[in-house]
This record gives sequence, C-alpha cells and structure tokens, in this order.
Amino acid sequence: MKRLNYSWLVLIFITCLCTCQKQTYTLPEALDKSQITFEVVQDLATDAGGNTVILINNTAETISYWDYGTGQSNRQRDTVQFAFKGTYEIKFAALTGGGLVEMDPITIEVTEDNLNYVNDPLWIALSGGPGEEKTWILDIDNHFFEGPLYFYGTDNGWLEEGDDGCYGDDCWNWSPDYAGNSWLMPYGDYGTMTFSLKDGPYITVEHLMLPNRGTEQGTYNLNIQDKTLSLSGASPLHDNEREGCVANWGDIKLMSLTENTMQLAVLRRASCEGEALLVYNYVSKDFADSENDSE
Repeated sequence: MKRLNYSWLVLIFITCLCTCQKQTYTLPEALDKSQITFEVVQDLATDAGGNTVILINNTAETISYWDYGTGQSNRQRDTVQFAFKGTYEIKFAALTGGGLVEMDPITIEVTEDNLNYVNDPLWIALSGGPGEEKTWILDIDNHFFEGPLYFYGTDNGWLEEGDDGCYGDDCWNWSPDYAGNSWLMPYGDYGTMTFSLKDGPYITVEHLMLPNRGTEQGTYNLNIQDKTLSLSGASPLHDNEREGCVANWGDIKLMSLTENTMQLAVLRRASCEGEALLVYNYVSKDFADSENDSE
C-alpha cells in the first residue's frame, strides 16, 4: 500500500518543538487510534452512484490529512466528487499534539459515471474533456510567456479574480524574461505532462531534466471553485534547482488556464530565500508545435 506523504505535516510538528534554552516541555501523549473519529459518507441523495463523498474529521485539536486517490486535502470537512465509477480507497491521518496517527483506510464503491463533474470549461482546457487527453510542456522557448518561471506573493492566486489576483497582504510578482535571466534554470527539454480523462483523471509526467523522478504516473483533481489542483503520485514539470525547495509538489494553486496556456504555483519553503509562490508557465504541446511550424 502506498504510504502517505506527511513531509509538510512533519514540518508543522517540528515547529511546535522549537524551544529556548533552559526551558523544558513535556509533549502530550500520542492519541490511540481508538480516540480518533472520522467519517467518510457517500451522499446518495446527490448521486445515486455514490459519486459525492463527504470527508469529516470529528477529532478536535487535530490537523487532518486526507488522500482520496485523485487528490489530497487538509480540511476538517471536505466534499469530493468522483466523476468515474470504480473502487476508491480513502486514507486519513491526524496530526495530534503527541504525534501522527494514521488510520485504517476506507474503501468505497462508485457505481456510475457522472461526467458532469469534469465538463467545466477549466476541466476541458486542462485535459481536453471526458474521453480525451492533453499534453503540456514548460514554456522555456517563450511560445507565450516571457520565461518559464515567475515569482508571486503567498497571497496571490487565480489572476482573473480578487484584486488582480491578490487575496491578502502578501501580494507581489516578479516575471523575469528568460533571455535576460537564463541563470534561473538550465535550458533544455524538460519533458511532457499529460492530463487524461480516459476512464479516470490520470496524469503522466515525463521528467527529462529530473532523472531521479523519471516518468511518474498518478491521478489529479481540479477544484474549479477554489482554483486549485491536487496531484497524487506525480509532480508538475519543474527544474532541479528548486526540487528541494517545495514541501508538496502536488499541492498547487491554479493561477491561469486557457486552451493554450497554463500557470501552476507551488509554495517555496521559507528556508529557500523566504516563502513565495513559484509559478511555472506551460503551453500545450499542440500550441507549441503549431508555433514551431509557422516559423
């Protein structure tokens, strides 16, 4: 069984242990699994096939970690909608004052497809729509963007809403052109990233510049309300220089998405020159090929 990736939860836990000299603290005892209560409820009133699933952590003063196969969540209560029928394993862990408690997974059965959950224009722009797939590449050749990597504040997000994409106090951006800032990352073919909706939300990423990752295959979930993207078992195309500067490459903010272009943001660790959003810029392979053919 695949182990959950708790790296970001461990960082929170370590922070709680930081103390000054000459002070001692006693950690609370770790909770037993019997003291953790959570629920996985299929809302059959909404979907007769059980496509809508409600995740509930009933344990106070704990941090949730859900892995539902097509994505992840740290909400105390969340609602997940599975577009495709099949068997899904819901994994849950709770970070408590005394440590991490991993619960036994729960298996659910979705008996019918509900493709209404993946026919939004954003789903279609990302994947081509139900029964289709779409391949993206890092825009290092300036087919649309000035460079493959931009930098934003941690309170920036979906650029078409908010106050020009600002949703808090830490809002700024630096959008360097690659021609004048090629030191940002080596030039090369970074590979391909294919989002599919053929029998399920599957993603295949070929990391040509990251041999340690190689080809990754996983699943994904696009939250069209929050403008977020979750990846399980794969990471977006990125450079080796910042490989260790992101705690969770599968926890992504969607900054922009059109038929031909996409910007995905991940959170940079504070230890790597301070927290910021690393915004990677992509174009569809079809768009890049058409640009090359017209030259």
